[in-house]
Amino acid sequence: MNPHSASEKPVRLRERLREATGEAILDAAERAFAEEGARARMESIATRAGIAVGTLYNHFADRDALWEALRSSRRAALLARLDAALDASRGGPFPDSLRAFLGALEAHWAEHRGYLSLLVHAEPTVARAGDRARRDRTLAEEMVARAARLVRRGVAEGALREEGHELFPVLLVGMVRALMVREIARGQPCSGATLDQAVEFFLAGAGRRP
Repeated sequence: MNPHSASEKPVRLRERLREATGEAILDAAERAFAEEGARARMESIATRAGIAVGTLYNHFADRDALWEALRSSRRAALLARLDAALDASRGGPFPDSLRAFLGALEAHWAEHRGYLSLLVHAEPTVARAGDRARRDRTLAEEMVARAARLVRRGVAEGALREEGHELFPVLLVGMVRALMVREIARGQPCSGATLDQAVEFFLAGAGRRP
């Protein structure tokens, strides 16, 4: 019998509990920021998470640290979702791959609508503007990089024309952002029909010409 196994088990359990509490805090923070704005109080977040304020501060030093952890978590979730969509659609018709890519973005938006609306409309005061701009550019670059993978696939399959294809990833991501902003203004979710129209629109502009 491993003499360390008995002591390691409680440690792993504590780690899992800490991770679970951290996730609960992030979910609560997302709801609080979405409903109360970027200046949501730590007490409100703790109440939503069902924990004491002291426990909240054991996980995050202040609201800035919590905001940054939330941004990092949601960013990683979005990129993982896009990667999964690209991998799952590999080998299928390009329009289906494009639809899956747009669908992954919409699914993430629908899941985190309130929080992402805050990012689009508000200038959060919990982070310095320069740092925020650098992070936003990094996320945009990550999204464009994944769109570029999709575009290269479309060019290789003959679904997209090669001429000017370097611009297609930026245009695709920009189109998605415009759809999300419109969704906020209308207060309505982006429907499947809208995504299908977006696919047709992109293919009409970037598709291979006869």
